[in-house]
Amino acid sequence: MKKPDIVKKRLQKSIDNLGEAIRSRDWTRLNALDSEARQAIDEALKSDPVSAKAVKPLLEELQVLYQEMISTCQLERDRIKEQLTLSKRRQDAIESYQQSNRH
Repeated sequence: MKKPDIVKKRLQKSIDNLGEAIRSRDWTRLNALDSEARQAIDEALKSDPVSAKAVKPLLEELQVLYQEMISTCQLERDRIKEQLTLSKRRQDAIESYQQSNRH
């Protein structure tokens, strides 16, 4: 297998794996896959000009996927923040109720 084909195959595998992890919201797996994807990107960027040109569409697809990943993570962060806020309010209400019943 030629070097450009190996680089393309590795990038495509990273794209597929990252996409699956994003859709399933598997944060632990995303962390590991991010490292693998970065290695594949480095390899693609260090390859000869012919290889770099051949993988450009895959790099662009990977960039879109990373933007999706960032957006998904931000939405998840906001959802968790909202849950924590609601939980804190409930806890405060419970504590207030318990204190008012003690008097």
